[in-house]
Amino acid sequence: MFYDSSSASSPASGKSKSHLAISPATPRDVRRLVDIEFYAFEDERANQQLSYRDHTKPEHFERTVCMYVAALNGAEQYVTHPKGSRTRSDSAVEPAAVQSTVSFRKVTDIDTEQVVSFAKAEIKAYSEGELLSPADAGHECEPPMNRDWFGLNERLRREYMGLQKHCYIGMLATLPCYQHRGAGTMLLGAILDEADEAGLEVYLEATDTAKPLYAKHGFAVVNEIRFDTAVYSIRDIGKERQTVMVRGLLRNDGRRAEVKSWRQAAAQANAGLHRITRTA
Repeated sequence: MFYDSSSASSPASGKSKSHLAISPATPRDVRRLVDIEFYAFEDERANQQLSYRDHTKPEHFERTVCMYVAALNGAEQYVTHPKGSRTRSDSAVEPAAVQSTVSFRKVTDIDTEQVVSFAKAEIKAYSEGELLSPADAGHECEPPMNRDWFGLNERLRREYMGLQKHCYIGMLATLPCYQHRGAGTMLLGAILDEADEAGLEVYLEATDTAKPLYAKHGFAVVNEIRFDTAVYSIRDIGKERQTVMVRGLLRNDGRRAEVKSWRQAAAQANAGLHRITRTA
């Protein structure tokens, strides 16, 4: 069963942080993690179709399972070249060019031993080749709507971050019956502590539901993503809106850096890339 709504909706009354434990996720957890993710997005129809999270379609579920297993096994690290071709990191490429580390964390209910929340984060520094490659690289065989959606998100992240090493929170999902009980906060806190220790900014795209949590933890709004599926003659799932949020890095003096505006960050990123390409 790829979507277990019965276990997902089990009562969680009286649960608190003391009944929850955080730990690294493993490939054995993946199907449970995807269950949680799909259940969390059950009512967001546009997001389901754009990001392949429709729980009624087993092929969506298996696609995400394969992606997460690959990431947990270290196979998600690629070098993207200017022409858009992708090369596995274990092939004959320069090791320094691979600058991406993906981590999965989970929160488990100690009483039931069930995973109830998880997060996926990436420590990333784009290479010059990646920034010069098509933003939709890797999605060439997908329908135009999905290809454009993934390309838009990737392009915006590249535009803001440029060559700067950063932390990207790609997913934080909690079973609805465990929301507002501390699981998401535990995961977010662990990711932010790691980013602060490394002196990194944190970048993410937030749904309207998640925005208050991120704002509470120091994230600032820097942009908004609006995507209209009607442009692709799909008019029954509505529009998708997400908010790009960034948390400033923790400086050596213990003070948090101010979050740059989109215009400032994009100009800085473009100048950095221009300097490198000009001297190459």
